[in-house]
Amino acid sequence: MEQRSTEIEILEISRDGKWEKTDELIHEEGIIVRLNGETHEFHCIPVDLEEMIVGNLKSKGIDLSLSLIKKLGSNEFEVNIPEESVKTPGNCDSQKKRTKTEVFDLIEALNENSLLYQKTGCTHVIGICGDKEVFVEDTSRHCAIDKAIGLAIRNGINLANSVLVSSCRQTASTIRKAIFSKIPIVVSIAAPTDLAIKEANEHGITLIGFASSRRFNIYSHDWRIEI
Repeated sequence: MEQRSTEIEILEISRDGKWEKTDELIHEEGIIVRLNGETHEFHCIPVDLEEMIVGNLKSKGIDLSLSLIKKLGSNEFEVNIPEESVKTPGNCDSQKKRTKTEVFDLIEALNENSLLYQKTGCTHVIGICGDKEVFVEDTSRHCAIDKAIGLAIRNGINLANSVLVSSCRQTASTIRKAIFSKIPIVVSIAAPTDLAIKEANEHGITLIGFASSRRFNIYSHDWRIEI
């Protein structure tokens, strides 16, 4: 079984004194992907790596089958794709809508699937929820989103009818992953940047931020949320 966390002995200091204790940490490794001969390095929890590669390329406009990934070593992979397979981002025209109650339910599900975060305080949590759902935790928000997209593809989840729910802030780089993947709704418990909102508006993505069990803000394409 892949290692996700590890334990070490530490010294905890407070105003009242000091204590030796055992602390649980996330286990992180470097991953090498050789794409058409060009080396790319990722640092993440070493699980769901092939799915991460599929999701990473999907979030750049490249559809990739798991069968095209060649494993060179435990943490090294090779992928060769034709250059003409790269696509430019289009607009998300999904008509899928959600109710405000469903948005609140997604935040509850995100919290329920934050198991490593609850133990270590060291992960981002990403879910893709449609006819089925997958949740991923990782040290890197980008790798977590990529893994979630790849797992959703592997499990046959229709991205165009799904919601990406996240614990991390939404920036231009993360919202573009949803744009390329045609995911129509992005929900985050954190804040979006102005450029993330601009990208979401331009490409037809409903972007929700500061979501909690009681409230949320809609920054773009609010017609998809039924109040």
